[in-house]
Amino acid sequence: MKKVKVCSPGTSANLGPGYDIFGLALSNPYDIVEVEKTENGITISVEGEKAEEIPTNVDENTAGVVAKKMIQDFKIESGIHIHIIKGIKPGSGLGSSSASCAGIAFALNELFELKLSKLELVKYSSLGEAVAAGAPHADNVAPAIFGGFTLTTSYEPLEVLHIPVDLEVLVALPNIQVSTKTAREILPKEIPIKDMVNNVGKSAGMVYALYNNDLDLFGRYMSKDCVVEPCRANLIDGYSEVKEKVKDMVYGITISGSGPAIITIPKKEHVIDIENIFKEVWNCPVYYTKVGPGCYVEEIE
Repeated sequence: MKKVKVCSPGTSANLGPGYDIFGLALSNPYDIVEVEKTENGITISVEGEKAEEIPTNVDENTAGVVAKKMIQDFKIESGIHIHIIKGIKPGSGLGSSSASCAGIAFALNELFELKLSKLELVKYSSLGEAVAAGAPHADNVAPAIFGGFTLTTSYEPLEVLHIPVDLEVLVALPNIQVSTKTAREILPKEIPIKDMVNNVGKSAGMVYALYNNDLDLFGRYMSKDCVVEPCRANLIDGYSEVKEKVKDMVYGITISGSGPAIITIPKKEHVIDIENIFKEVWNCPVYYTKVGPGCYVEEIE
């Protein structure tokens, strides 16, 4: 095996009250990560969405950080060239950096037959997130590896729970710049006990709703975060207006990750109406997609 080409999905984290815990893999958008064996060293090239803004220095690139650590840990003597085709806009709130991190970990596991478990791949993938978010987080890389709906329930030790789900989502991507670091810094350092009870209760209810295929309950609870969303809503012009306009057309609506992407669980008969509202307010790309699988191999040479 000389080269592997991997599809790595976009993801939506938090899903309202599940801050830093819940994650959802999306069928669209996605990145393509190609890794080819070379004589020595690690080189990186990037094309696609905002490619010109993505560093190709190994220590500054999220995929490069993951690759460097895996090559060191497994004493891989071959060099590699990483080519990333960005289909997920960086800074979108749709797991752009996570897709690169997960894609490279998955690709190296295949290319060098490392036989790592999905949980081990999540551990390596999360190292690259420190470049983008300032600390290693698994809420986006977990669904990028596992697919479906994931819960990162512990970091020491790392624990990820996985629930396969069949769910359609409608995502808007406003042309608004939201810094992941800023989106984390504005969050409260302490919260009232009643807010903690609300979010724990709503999160538990969302899991219950998945097992009972109750879209109404899942979406209603997804929309009831009282800790993170109220802070981040101020970073996205028009969000409160849109949330009010579509409230009867969706089962649920919330900010995807740190934003600016907005994720909804739409009522099928209103999909076009919701799209029109998104475009009227933001004139932005809209993805009508579904929950998808984690990383998978597209091609091997």
